Amino acid sequence: IGYLAVSLFLHENHELLLLLVNTVVKDLQSTNLVEVCMALTIVSQIFPREMIPAVLPLIEDKLQHSKEIIRRKAVQALYKFYLIAPNQVQHIHDKFRKALCDRDAGVMAASLHIYLQMIKENSSGYKDLTGSFVTILKQVVGGKLPIDFNYHSVPAPWLQIQLLRILGLLGKDDPR
Repeated sequence: IGYLAVSLFLHENHELLLLLVNTVVKDLQSTNLVEVCMALTIVSQIFPREMIPAVLPLIEDKLQHSKEIIRRKAVQALYKFYLIAPNQVQHIHDKFRKALCDRDAGVMAASLHIYLQMIKENSSGYKDLTGSFVTILKQVVGGKLPIDFNYHSVPAPWLQIQLLRILGLLGKDDPR
């Protein structure tokens, strides 16, 4: 309830958020799945830029978690960090690549947000991933994702659109 209240009543630059950091760190280290999920959710919603180094190693560890919901929320938190402080998460591109190839479709889908943003900024640095994006698109169109991703019998239309945007950016000014 505390995290919900904080996310509703405080803005990203509020000075009381500094008091929240210790609670988030404690909850990220918890063995309780709900506490970890709530901490990752608040981190991906509002979290002070100055405090990212305090939680970044913990969130990186969550990318290896056995539960897919934790991995997905960790990717979402890293996406938020990339949006507000891209220089602080530049060192974990290999972990983003692992998230793209995650066995859970939700984690893979969450990683596409990061890649779309990074490719918008520098498409030439990610041309080597074109084959991976095409393979993912083939899986989506072929109906290989869980049925939960379908929308009115269309296989994951939002993923298809996102993948086509990524491929469009990668293929821009490149006839090959």
